[in-house]
Amino acid sequence: MPAQVRKEQYYNATYGDVRVYPQRHKLQQKKKKKKNPLLSFVRFIFASVFLSVFAYVVVPSLYSEYFEPLILNHILNRNLKFDVSDMVNPHLNYINNAELFGQNLIVEPSKVSSEVVSIVVGGQLSTTEKMLNDLFAKYPKLHPSVYVWEYSTAKEVNIDADRPTSAASIIKLPILFELFRKIDRSEKDGTNETVLSKKLLYNDINKTSGSGKLQYMPLNRYLTVDYLAKIMITQSDNSATNMLIEEAGGKAAINSSMRSLGMSEIKLQNRLPDLEGTNKITAKQIATLLYNIDNPRFLSQKSKITIKEYMANVENRSLLQAGLPPEAILIHKTGDIGKMLGDAGIVYAQNGRKYIVVILVERPHNDYSARDLIQEASRLIYKNINSGVDIY
Repeated sequence: MPAQVRKEQYYNATYGDVRVYPQRHKLQQKKKKKKNPLLSFVRFIFASVFLSVFAYVVVPSLYSEYFEPLILNHILNRNLKFDVSDMVNPHLNYINNAELFGQNLIVEPSKVSSEVVSIVVGGQLSTTEKMLNDLFAKYPKLHPSVYVWEYSTAKEVNIDADRPTSAASIIKLPILFELFRKIDRSEKDGTNETVLSKKLLYNDINKTSGSGKLQYMPLNRYLTVDYLAKIMITQSDNSATNMLIEEAGGKAAINSSMRSLGMSEIKLQNRLPDLEGTNKITAKQIATLLYNIDNPRFLSQKSKITIKEYMANVENRSLLQAGLPPEAILIHKTGDIGKMLGDAGIVYAQNGRKYIVVILVERPHNDYSARDLIQEASRLIYKNINSGVDIY
């Protein structure tokens, strides 16, 4: 009996009439591997660098583009923009030429408008052009683009004038002209949608850095279009410019208008200050805008007078103005960013002659020799035209 009990205790399971005995396995103990301290240190360094790069580069981008617009905009009721189309078709922000219901579009360009008159060229200011090229040879690090057109003879200087160049603040001229063309249309059709007396709200959205004093003024105040347009040109105010871009119809509308006028190389890509130089112009097309300032199909007499008054009071006198004698009159607009320095305007000489001059100089970052080049070129051009060189 005791033996039977011991036998029954030995069984541990019964399946039908079959008794199953337990299987006995030897536990295999895993051998612990010795850690390599050098390998652990390398892994630690790699992980630290990866997490640091992720935190510095990726996290801020995710926060500003996704978390802040999607989450905080809803929780805090903030007016932040989040547009899926900006991620799906980001190229439209740069190459669009039209806009519909606030969306950027690419459309077939329309025919060139008859509102603009092309510059008629009657010959070359050959001596002046040769002297300018000799001057530029003294500045091998600089890349000037120059266009000069003299009214009485219709002769020109064209030195790389069709090359697209960073616009800097000279982009404010197309914005100004488009604004006043909108003012002219508003007065003509009686809607008065945009007039010089209209007041726009200056707030934190429009405030920006760079040139101009508006950025230091109190926010949430109303300023007239006339005041904003004036300081945009005379003080090159960037905050005022950004407000007037929207008043003129927005970037897409301005670009579309420039294309319709036959000036497709004038491209307003970004709001000011645009230190990267993404906004583009050419010397020849800016000269064409200046050429049409007296064109009654382009601007009304009232708008022409106001624009000339703004341009006659530009505070920066260190470029074209510095190369002119006191008796010469200049209406113009300057531009200055790290990679480009330029000036564009119309000069009224002492002897009654008149000429358009646009000088755009691409340069190593903030190379101040570009200023010397513009001053010397301005002095040379004025001397030759005022004395009659190339004229007769």
